[in-house]
Amino acid sequence: MFLLLAVMGAGTVLELVSPQDDTFGGVPLLCVVAALWLLPAWPALVIGVAAMIQPVVLLEIGQWPALTADFQFIAVAVVTVIGTVTVNALVRAATEREALIDGLTRFTADAAHELRSPLSAIRNTAEVTLQRSRTPARYVASLEQIRDQATRLAVLTDGLLLLARRDASALYVRRVALSLDDIMEELHERWRSPAERAKVTLEVDCESGAELSGDPVLLGRLFDNLVDNALRQAKSRITVSTRLDGSRCLVSVEDDGGGFPTGQRPATVDQVGSGATFPARSGGTGLGLRIAAAVAAEHGGTIGLEHFDGGLRVVVRLPVTPSQGSVRSRPSPLGHEHVDTAQEPGDPAQLDVPPASGGGPRSP
Repeated sequence: MFLLLAVMGAGTVLELVSPQDDTFGGVPLLCVVAALWLLPAWPALVIGVAAMIQPVVLLEIGQWPALTADFQFIAVAVVTVIGTVTVNALVRAATEREALIDGLTRFTADAAHELRSPLSAIRNTAEVTLQRSRTPARYVASLEQIRDQATRLAVLTDGLLLLARRDASALYVRRVALSLDDIMEELHERWRSPAERAKVTLEVDCESGAELSGDPVLLGRLFDNLVDNALRQAKSRITVSTRLDGSRCLVSVEDDGGGFPTGQRPATVDQVGSGATFPARSGGTGLGLRIAAAVAAEHGGTIGLEHFDGGLRVVVRLPVTPSQGSVRSRPSPLGHEHVDTAQEPGDPAQLDVPPASGGGPRSP
Protein backbone atom coordinates (compact mmCIF):
# COMPACT_ATOMS: atom_id res chain seq x y z
CA MET A 1 0.00 0.00 0.00
CA PHE A 2 2.72 2.46 0.94
CA LEU A 3 4.62 1.63 -2.24
CA LEU A 4 1.57 2.42 -4.37
CA LEU A 5 1.00 5.65 -2.44
CA ALA A 6 4.62 6.58 -3.09
CA VAL A 7 4.21 5.82 -6.80
CA MET A 8 1.11 8.01 -6.95
CA GLY A 9 2.94 10.79 -5.13
CA ALA A 10 5.85 10.55 -7.56
CA GLY A 11 3.45 10.65 -10.51
CA THR A 12 1.81 13.77 -9.11
CA VAL A 13 5.18 15.48 -8.65
CA LEU A 14 6.21 14.59 -12.21
CA GLU A 15 2.89 15.93 -13.44
CA LEU A 16 3.65 19.25 -11.71
CA VAL A 17 7.19 19.57 -13.08
CA SER A 18 6.21 18.41 -16.58
CA PRO A 19 3.00 20.26 -17.35
CA GLN A 20 3.22 19.49 -21.06
CA ASP A 21 3.42 15.71 -20.54
CA ASP A 22 0.10 14.02 -19.72
CA THR A 23 1.65 10.55 -19.40
CA PHE A 24 1.92 10.69 -15.63
CA GLY A 25 -1.78 11.50 -15.23
CA GLY A 26 -2.65 7.83 -15.69
CA VAL A 27 -0.36 6.61 -12.91
CA PRO A 28 -3.04 6.82 -10.15
CA LEU A 29 -5.46 4.82 -12.28
CA LEU A 30 -2.86 2.06 -12.73
CA CYS A 31 -2.19 2.11 -8.98
CA VAL A 32 -5.91 1.62 -8.30
CA VAL A 33 -6.04 -1.41 -10.61
CA ALA A 34 -2.94 -2.90 -8.96
CA ALA A 35 -4.34 -2.29 -5.47
CA LEU A 36 -7.64 -3.99 -6.28
CA TRP A 37 -5.89 -7.17 -7.37
CA LEU A 38 -2.99 -7.25 -4.92
CA LEU A 39 -4.25 -5.74 -1.66
CA PRO A 40 -7.06 -6.51 0.81
CA ALA A 41 -10.24 -4.45 0.70
CA TRP A 42 -9.40 -1.59 3.05
CA PRO A 43 -5.88 -0.80 1.69
CA ALA A 44 -7.30 -0.87 -1.85
CA LEU A 45 -9.99 1.58 -0.72
CA VAL A 46 -7.30 3.90 0.66
CA ILE A 47 -5.50 3.81 -2.70
CA GLY A 48 -8.77 4.56 -4.51
CA VAL A 49 -9.56 7.55 -2.28
CA ALA A 50 -6.03 8.90 -2.72
CA ALA A 51 -6.33 8.53 -6.49
CA MET A 52 -9.59 10.52 -6.47
CA ILE A 53 -8.00 13.27 -4.38
CA GLN A 54 -5.20 13.84 -6.91
CA PRO A 55 -7.32 15.36 -9.73
CA VAL A 56 -9.10 17.60 -7.22
CA VAL A 57 -5.77 18.94 -5.96
CA LEU A 58 -4.39 19.48 -9.47
CA LEU A 59 -7.61 21.26 -10.46
CA GLU A 60 -7.46 23.57 -7.44
CA ILE A 61 -3.88 24.65 -8.11
CA GLY A 62 -4.64 25.19 -11.79
CA GLN A 63 -2.42 22.39 -13.08
CA TRP A 64 -5.28 20.58 -14.84
CA PRO A 65 -8.28 21.97 -16.67
CA ALA A 66 -11.71 21.10 -15.31
CA LEU A 67 -12.47 18.61 -18.10
CA THR A 68 -9.28 16.62 -17.48
CA ALA A 69 -9.79 16.60 -13.72
CA ASP A 70 -13.42 15.51 -14.04
CA PHE A 71 -12.50 12.71 -16.45
CA GLN A 72 -9.72 11.47 -14.16
CA PHE A 73 -11.99 11.57 -11.08
CA ILE A 74 -14.81 9.69 -12.81
CA ALA A 75 -12.42 7.14 -14.31
CA VAL A 76 -10.86 6.37 -10.93
CA ALA A 77 -14.26 6.14 -9.21
CA VAL A 78 -15.68 3.81 -11.85
CA VAL A 79 -12.60 1.57 -11.87
CA THR A 80 -12.63 1.40 -8.06
CA VAL A 81 -16.29 0.40 -7.86
CA ILE A 82 -16.32 -2.06 -10.76
CA GLY A 83 -12.96 -3.51 -9.77
CA THR A 84 -14.09 -4.05 -6.16
CA VAL A 85 -17.29 -5.80 -7.26
CA THR A 86 -15.41 -7.96 -9.75
CA VAL A 87 -12.69 -8.98 -7.32
CA ASN A 88 -15.21 -9.75 -4.58
CA ALA A 89 -17.25 -11.88 -7.00
CA LEU A 90 -14.16 -13.82 -8.07
CA VAL A 91 -13.07 -14.35 -4.46
CA ARG A 92 -16.56 -15.52 -3.50
CA ALA A 93 -16.69 -17.90 -6.46
CA ALA A 94 -13.28 -19.32 -5.54
CA THR A 95 -14.37 -19.78 -1.93
CA GLU A 96 -17.57 -21.56 -2.96
CA ARG A 97 -15.63 -23.76 -5.36
CA GLU A 98 -13.16 -24.69 -2.64
CA ALA A 99 -16.00 -25.48 -0.24
CA LEU A 100 -17.67 -27.61 -2.92
CA ILE A 101 -14.47 -29.55 -3.53
CA ASP A 102 -13.93 -30.04 0.21
CA GLY A 103 -17.50 -31.24 0.61
CA LEU A 104 -17.18 -33.64 -2.31
CA THR A 105 -13.90 -34.99 -0.95
CA ARG A 106 -15.41 -35.51 2.49
CA PHE A 107 -18.53 -37.11 1.03
CA THR A 108 -16.45 -39.52 -1.07
CA ALA A 109 -14.29 -40.45 1.93
CA ASP A 110 -17.35 -41.04 4.13
CA ALA A 111 -19.02 -43.13 1.43
CA ALA A 112 -15.92 -45.28 0.97
CA HIS A 113 -15.54 -45.79 4.72
CA GLU A 114 -19.18 -46.69 5.32
CA LEU A 115 -19.60 -48.94 2.28
CA ARG A 116 -16.37 -50.86 2.78
CA SER A 117 -17.57 -52.80 5.82
CA PRO A 118 -20.73 -54.43 4.36
CA LEU A 119 -19.02 -55.09 1.02
CA SER A 120 -16.14 -56.82 2.81
CA ALA A 121 -18.57 -58.85 4.92
CA ILE A 122 -20.49 -60.00 1.83
CA ARG A 123 -17.29 -61.00 0.04
CA ASN A 124 -15.81 -62.79 3.05
CA THR A 125 -19.01 -64.70 3.76
CA ALA A 126 -19.27 -65.81 0.15
CA GLU A 127 -15.61 -66.86 -0.03
CA VAL A 128 -15.76 -68.87 3.22
CA THR A 129 -19.01 -70.55 2.15
CA LEU A 130 -17.58 -71.58 -1.22
CA GLN A 131 -14.37 -73.07 0.17
CA ARG A 132 -16.01 -76.47 0.80
CA SER A 133 -19.32 -78.26 0.72
CA ARG A 134 -21.67 -77.49 3.57
CA THR A 135 -25.01 -78.62 4.88
CA PRO A 136 -28.16 -76.91 3.59
CA ALA A 137 -28.58 -75.25 6.98
CA ARG A 138 -25.11 -73.69 6.75
CA TYR A 139 -25.84 -72.42 3.25
CA VAL A 140 -29.05 -70.86 4.51
CA ALA A 141 -27.18 -69.18 7.39
CA SER A 142 -24.58 -67.78 4.99
CA LEU A 143 -27.25 -66.45 2.65
CA GLU A 144 -29.00 -64.81 5.60
CA GLN A 145 -25.76 -63.07 6.56
CA ILE A 146 -25.30 -61.88 2.97
CA ARG A 147 -28.91 -60.67 2.94
CA ASP A 148 -28.41 -58.69 6.15
CA GLN A 149 -25.27 -57.06 4.82
CA ALA A 150 -26.94 -56.30 1.48
CA THR A 151 -29.79 -54.65 3.38
CA ARG A 152 -27.32 -52.64 5.39
CA LEU A 153 -25.57 -51.64 2.17
CA ALA A 154 -28.86 -50.45 0.68
CA VAL A 155 -29.59 -48.41 3.80
CA LEU A 156 -26.15 -46.79 3.72
CA THR A 157 -26.55 -45.96 0.05
CA ASP A 158 -29.94 -44.43 0.76
CA GLY A 159 -28.43 -42.25 3.49
CA LEU A 160 -25.58 -41.09 1.27
CA LEU A 161 -28.08 -40.31 -1.48
CA LEU A 162 -30.06 -38.20 0.98
CA LEU A 163 -26.98 -36.11 1.76
CA ALA A 164 -26.14 -35.78 -1.94
CA ARG A 165 -29.66 -34.61 -2.76
CA ARG A 166 -29.60 -32.08 0.04
CA ASP A 167 -26.24 -30.71 -1.11
CA ALA A 168 -27.73 -30.38 -4.60
CA SER A 169 -30.88 -28.72 -3.17
CA ALA A 170 -32.92 -31.58 -4.63
CA LEU A 171 -34.20 -33.22 -1.45
CA TYR A 172 -38.00 -33.45 -1.47
CA VAL A 173 -39.71 -33.03 1.90
CA ARG A 174 -43.35 -34.10 2.04
CA ARG A 175 -45.05 -32.08 4.76
CA VAL A 176 -48.07 -33.47 6.59
CA ALA A 177 -49.54 -32.85 10.03
CA LEU A 178 -47.85 -35.09 12.60
CA SER A 179 -48.07 -35.75 16.30
CA LEU A 180 -44.72 -35.96 18.06
CA ASP A 181 -46.23 -38.41 20.53
CA ASP A 182 -47.19 -40.75 17.67
CA ILE A 183 -43.65 -40.52 16.27
CA MET A 184 -42.21 -41.39 19.67
CA GLU A 185 -44.59 -44.33 20.13
CA GLU A 186 -43.56 -45.79 16.79
CA LEU A 187 -39.91 -45.14 17.60
CA HIS A 188 -40.26 -47.13 20.80
CA GLU A 189 -41.96 -50.02 19.04
CA ARG A 190 -39.23 -50.22 16.39
CA TRP A 191 -36.36 -50.21 18.87
CA ARG A 192 -37.84 -52.11 21.81
CA SER A 193 -36.69 -55.53 20.56
CA PRO A 194 -33.14 -54.43 19.55
CA ALA A 195 -32.75 -52.80 22.97
CA GLU A 196 -33.90 -55.96 24.74
CA ARG A 197 -31.41 -58.05 22.78
CA ALA A 198 -28.65 -55.62 23.72
CA LYS A 199 -29.82 -55.73 27.39
CA VAL A 200 -30.34 -51.98 27.37
CA THR A 201 -33.33 -50.24 28.94
CA LEU A 202 -35.06 -47.96 26.44
CA GLU A 203 -37.33 -45.26 27.87
CA VAL A 204 -39.31 -43.05 25.48
CA ASP A 205 -41.47 -40.11 26.57
CA CYS A 206 -44.71 -40.01 24.57
CA GLU A 207 -46.60 -37.22 26.36
CA SER A 208 -45.29 -33.91 24.94
CA GLY A 209 -48.54 -33.06 23.13
CA ALA A 210 -46.55 -31.34 20.38
CA GLU A 211 -47.75 -31.21 16.80
CA LEU A 212 -45.52 -30.45 13.85
CA SER A 213 -45.49 -30.41 10.07
CA GLY A 214 -42.98 -32.60 8.31
CA ASP A 215 -42.08 -35.69 6.36
CA PRO A 216 -42.84 -38.77 8.51
CA VAL A 217 -40.31 -40.98 6.72
CA LEU A 218 -37.46 -38.47 7.01
CA LEU A 219 -38.25 -37.69 10.64
CA GLY A 220 -38.38 -41.42 11.36
CA ARG A 221 -34.92 -41.73 9.83
CA LEU A 222 -33.67 -38.85 11.97
CA PHE A 223 -34.72 -40.42 15.26
CA ASP A 224 -33.75 -43.94 14.12
CA ASN A 225 -30.21 -42.74 13.50
CA LEU A 226 -29.98 -41.13 16.93
CA VAL A 227 -31.34 -44.15 18.79
CA ASP A 228 -29.17 -46.50 16.73
CA ASN A 229 -26.05 -44.48 17.62
CA ALA A 230 -27.08 -44.41 21.27
CA LEU A 231 -27.73 -48.17 21.31
CA ARG A 232 -24.22 -48.85 20.03
CA GLN A 233 -22.73 -46.89 22.90
CA ALA A 234 -25.11 -47.38 25.82
CA LYS A 235 -24.06 -49.54 28.73
CA SER A 236 -27.46 -49.99 30.33
CA ARG A 237 -29.90 -47.20 29.46
CA ILE A 238 -31.19 -44.94 26.67
CA THR A 239 -33.62 -42.16 27.49
CA VAL A 240 -35.63 -40.33 24.82
CA SER A 241 -37.40 -37.32 26.33
CA THR A 242 -39.64 -34.69 24.73
CA ARG A 243 -40.89 -31.29 25.81
CA LEU A 244 -42.27 -28.06 24.43
CA ASP A 245 -40.14 -24.93 24.53
CA GLY A 246 -42.16 -22.02 23.18
CA SER A 247 -42.55 -22.42 19.44
CA ARG A 248 -40.26 -25.45 19.32
CA CYS A 249 -40.31 -29.00 20.56
CA LEU A 250 -37.17 -30.56 22.03
CA VAL A 251 -36.37 -34.24 21.66
CA SER A 252 -33.36 -35.47 23.64
CA VAL A 253 -31.70 -38.84 23.06
CA GLU A 254 -29.39 -39.65 25.95
CA ASP A 255 -27.15 -42.66 26.52
CA ASP A 256 -24.80 -43.72 29.31
CA GLY A 257 -22.07 -44.94 26.98
CA GLY A 258 -19.29 -42.70 28.29
CA GLY A 259 -19.55 -39.90 25.75
CA PHE A 260 -16.53 -38.30 24.11
CA PRO A 261 -13.21 -38.07 25.95
CA THR A 262 -12.35 -34.74 27.53
CA GLY A 263 -10.49 -32.62 25.00
CA GLN A 264 -12.14 -34.42 22.08
CA ARG A 265 -15.68 -33.21 22.58
CA PRO A 266 -17.10 -31.68 19.38
CA ALA A 267 -19.20 -28.55 19.75
CA THR A 268 -21.33 -29.25 16.66
CA VAL A 269 -22.50 -32.26 14.68
CA ASP A 270 -20.36 -31.21 11.71
CA GLN A 271 -17.23 -31.66 13.81
CA VAL A 272 -17.97 -35.30 14.62
CA GLY A 273 -15.64 -37.54 12.63
CA SER A 274 -13.92 -34.52 11.04
CA GLY A 275 -10.42 -35.75 11.87
CA ALA A 276 -8.12 -36.76 14.67
CA THR A 277 -9.30 -33.88 16.88
CA PHE A 278 -12.95 -34.96 16.98
CA PRO A 279 -13.15 -38.66 16.06
CA ALA A 280 -16.56 -40.30 15.99
CA ARG A 281 -17.38 -42.81 18.67
CA SER A 282 -16.66 -46.47 17.83
CA GLY A 283 -14.38 -45.44 14.98
CA GLY A 284 -17.20 -44.29 12.67
CA THR A 285 -17.40 -41.19 10.53
CA GLY A 286 -20.38 -39.47 12.15
CA LEU A 287 -22.41 -40.03 8.98
CA GLY A 288 -25.57 -40.95 10.88
CA LEU A 289 -25.44 -37.71 12.87
CA ARG A 290 -24.89 -35.65 9.73
CA ILE A 291 -27.88 -37.31 8.05
CA ALA A 292 -29.98 -36.53 11.11
CA ALA A 293 -28.76 -32.92 11.09
CA ALA A 294 -29.60 -32.61 7.38
CA VAL A 295 -33.15 -33.85 7.98
CA ALA A 296 -33.58 -31.50 10.93
CA ALA A 297 -32.35 -28.56 8.86
CA GLU A 298 -34.82 -29.37 6.08
CA HIS A 299 -37.58 -29.12 8.69
CA GLY A 300 -36.33 -25.80 10.04
CA GLY A 301 -34.70 -27.38 13.07
CA THR A 302 -31.28 -27.96 14.56
CA ILE A 303 -29.34 -30.68 16.38
CA GLY A 304 -27.01 -29.95 19.28
CA LEU A 305 -24.66 -32.01 21.41
CA GLU A 306 -24.62 -31.85 25.21
CA HIS A 307 -21.70 -33.57 26.91
CA PHE A 308 -21.76 -34.82 30.48
CA ASP A 309 -19.68 -37.21 32.52
CA GLY A 310 -20.62 -40.73 31.57
CA GLY A 311 -22.65 -40.09 28.44
CA LEU A 312 -23.88 -37.93 25.60
CA ARG A 313 -27.15 -36.13 25.00
CA VAL A 314 -28.24 -35.24 21.45
CA VAL A 315 -30.94 -32.57 21.39
CA VAL A 316 -33.20 -32.05 18.37
CA ARG A 317 -35.11 -28.78 18.12
CA LEU A 318 -38.01 -28.67 15.65
CA PRO A 319 -40.66 -26.00 15.07
CA VAL A 320 -44.19 -26.91 16.13
CA THR A 321 -47.49 -25.94 14.55
CA PRO A 322 -50.28 -24.19 16.46
CA SER A 323 -52.30 -26.80 18.36
CA GLN A 324 -55.55 -27.64 16.59
CA GLY A 325 -56.42 -30.86 18.33
CA SER A 326 -54.73 -34.19 18.22
CA VAL A 327 -53.54 -35.64 14.96
CA ARG A 328 -55.53 -38.81 14.38
CA SER A 329 -54.34 -39.99 11.00
CA ARG A 330 -50.92 -41.30 10.14
CA PRO A 331 -50.40 -40.88 6.40
CA SER A 332 -47.17 -42.90 6.33
CA PRO A 333 -46.50 -45.03 9.40
CA LEU A 334 -42.90 -44.79 10.42
CA GLY A 335 -42.89 -48.38 11.54
CA HIS A 336 -42.77 -49.49 7.89
CA GLU A 337 -39.39 -47.98 7.19
CA HIS A 338 -36.52 -48.34 9.59
CA VAL A 339 -33.39 -46.71 8.22
CA ASP A 340 -30.12 -47.31 10.00
CA THR A 341 -27.00 -45.66 8.63
CA ALA A 342 -24.45 -47.86 10.35
CA GLN A 343 -25.78 -51.26 11.32
CA GLU A 344 -23.60 -54.07 12.52
CA PRO A 345 -23.95 -57.60 11.18
CA GLY A 346 -27.01 -59.23 12.61
CA ASP A 347 -28.79 -55.98 13.53
CA PRO A 348 -32.32 -55.62 12.15
CA ALA A 349 -32.49 -53.51 9.02
CA GLN A 350 -36.26 -53.22 8.97
CA LEU A 351 -38.74 -53.72 11.73
CA ASP A 352 -42.36 -53.81 10.61
CA VAL A 353 -44.55 -53.60 13.67
CA PRO A 354 -47.93 -51.98 14.24
CA PRO A 355 -47.99 -48.62 16.01
CA ALA A 356 -48.38 -48.75 19.75
CA SER A 357 -51.36 -47.25 21.48
CA GLY A 358 -51.40 -45.10 24.54
CA GLY A 359 -48.81 -42.66 25.81
CA GLY A 360 -46.36 -42.09 28.58
CA PRO A 361 -42.75 -43.11 29.02
CA ARG A 362 -42.04 -46.51 27.53
CA SER A 363 -39.50 -49.05 28.68
CA PRO A 364 -39.05 -52.73 27.88
